[in-house]
Parts: sequence; C-alpha cells; structure tokens
Amino acid sequence: MSVERKVPPQARNSSPPDSDADRLRALLQRGGLSQRAAARLLNVEERTMRQWCAGQGKPPASVFRALSPRLTHTENLRRMIESNEESIEAMQDGRITGLGYGPGASDPQSVAVEIARLRKQNEEHRAMVRWEEAFQRKQDAFFSLNRQWLPHGNGLPTEESISEVDAAEEELRAAKAEVDRITSEIRAGKR
Repeated sequence: MSVERKVPPQARNSSPPDSDADRLRALLQRGGLSQRAAARLLNVEERTMRQWCAGQGKPPASVFRALSPRLTHTENLRRMIESNEESIEAMQDGRITGLGYGPGASDPQSVAVEIARLRKQNEEHRAMVRWEEAFQRKQDAFFSLNRQWLPHGNGLPTEESISEVDAAEEELRAAKAEVDRITSEIRAGKR
C-alpha cells in the first residue's frame, strides 16, 4: 500500500531549471564536494552554502570561478607561466644563483639548461591555454548561433554569427595543431 505525502513548500526545490543553484550543485557534484566541504573551501558559512544550493540567494561569481575545474585549470596554467617567467628573469638577473643540490652558485650551463626547460614548459602551458580558450570560443559561437534557430529566435542565423563560428573553428584548428606539434616532440624525445 502506497501513501502519498505532501512535501512542505520549503522542502521543494523552488529554483528554476538551469538556475544558479543548479549550476552550483552540479559543480559540487563534479568536484566530489559536499556542501560542508565547499563551504570550508570557499571560507563561507555552511548555512550560506545550503541556502545557495537551495536557490535562496545568489552566490557571487567568484564562487563559480573557484569551483569550476576548467577555469581553475586555466588559471593555474597562467599562474605557472607567470611563476616560470619570474624564475627565468631572476636567473638571468643573477637573483637565483643556486640550482640543484648543495650550497654555492650554479654553473652557467645548468642555469641555461634550467631556463630552456622553463621556456619549453611555458610553451606547453601557453599551447594548452590557447587550446582551451579556442574551444570555449567555438562553444560560445555555436551556442550563439543555435539560439537564433531556437523557438525564441527568428530561425535565421546572422552572417556575423556564422562568421564567428568559422573564425572560432579556424582558431581551434590552429591551437590543436600547436598542441599536436608539441605532443609529437615530446613523444620523439625532443623535449
């Protein structure tokens, strides 16, 4: 025998589909985070996190940035590039003198080898950032074009939106070719 119970209004998810609450819950699930863990990670009250996940209140954009794996990955790559550039500059200026083990200055050859390694690493990181950004641009261009065909659109894509899809596709191809070249060099042991 089945008994139906009325769900109290406060227990229902009152947020519209694809709301900030839905996005937030999806990011937590994707990251394997509980609401409590996410609250600790973001340094917010657990109650605030529960409210955001229930559709009560609007989380700031920084919350989505902090929880988005794609954004944090790209930001981390940019930070590594910046850190490597600072290290290269410091080695060239003589502010970093000890490489490897033991006290004392490094020989010029090991400094040159380390600078070359950091430059190659930055080339790899920049290629990945470019590829990710090109992919995002293509996806945005596609969604923009798609919205023109949806029921709320007029059914006719604009020349501008078609051109943007073409330009984004070309940029994605060029970025992928760069990543493929670097990957081939790594496989061939040239890096």
